Amino acid sequence: MKNIYSNIFKFNKNNLSKCIKYLKKNELVALPTETVYGLAGNAYSKKSILKIYKFKKRPKNNPLIIHYLNYKSAISDVNINKDFIKLYKEFCPGPVTFILPKKRNTSISSCATSNLKSIAIRFPNHVIIRKILKKLDFPLAMPSANISNKISPVDAKDVNDEFKKKIKVIIDGGRCKIGVESTVIDLTKGIKILRPGAISQKQI
Repeated sequence: MKNIYSNIFKFNKNNLSKCIKYLKKNELVALPTETVYGLAGNAYSKKSILKIYKFKKRPKNNPLIIHYLNYKSAISDVNINKDFIKLYKEFCPGPVTFILPKKRNTSISSCATSNLKSIAIRFPNHVIIRKILKKLDFPLAMPSANISNKISPVDAKDVNDEFKKKIKVIIDGGRCKIGVESTVIDLTKGIKILRPGAISQKQI
């Protein structure tokens, strides 16, 4: 079936390059993860972060989740602890987000963290987003690709329906396997689940 959407692209070598080019120019792209589709931008760029808040109509006091390839790429931005290491080994890459203390010298835009002393980080387990993260020298701020308080998108057409041509590049990775957001765990003081998600409290 012919693709009738000019901003939806199948994932291949050329479209990978297109995606990387947009992200490096501080533009936003929509990407699939195992949970839902995300609206991705350079987490080190204030310009990109402000675009995310504007497109989503999201309050700026609601911090964004930062996506990394692995924990080694995150240790320059956050202080890890024993609880994190144990949960990381068990569930990552996967549908879980960790809130950890922010390092003073982090390059993460303060807008992305709403000027808090902590950062929410995740290590997605989807082949497309992982290939993209491998090509970047910065992590991705990537909340769900929808207007705030609306239903999270589970396929590329959902994203187009929400934003139309405002998003120039939507990478089609098929329907998300899980379809609900990641579980959010606060590790700044012990272990506390802030948002139920794909991983249950019992599993944790």
